[in-house]
Amino acid sequence: MERITLSAVSVHGRRRARRALKEGERAQATAEFAMVLPFLLLVFLLFAQAVMVMRAQIAVTAAAREGARKGVETANVALIEGAAARAASGLEQERLRVAVESGPRRRGEWVRVEVEYDVPLYIPALQRFFPEVTVRGRAEMRIENDREGV
Repeated sequence: MERITLSAVSVHGRRRARRALKEGERAQATAEFAMVLPFLLLVFLLFAQAVMVMRAQIAVTAAAREGARKGVETANVALIEGAAARAASGLEQERLRVAVESGPRRRGEWVRVEVEYDVPLYIPALQRFFPEVTVRGRAEMRIENDREGV
């Protein structure tokens, strides 16, 4: 009988030892996660900022293209700038700059529109280390008619 009791106690003792080992592993995993979490958050925030810059680049390129399209139709710089600004939807208008370059209004001449946008940094810690990012879009189109347009 003593033999059975000893083996039962030793099995129980082994189970307790395994449980204590698993609890120690869980505590270690929690500590490692706590050490890695700030790094993971930083990576996520940098990724989010990069997405904002890419989104602004796409919007600025589309705005320049739309401005050049309007420039082919008309020589009115205010209308060209307005078309480019409307096409830059979702961007802060006070950070947007539109430049129109056009020669004489003749068939075969080029209309060039350049749009710049200062992308705000949404992570305050980055503002210390990085300057504001400026994205540019440029489009050129050829005038196909001699009409002045409206």
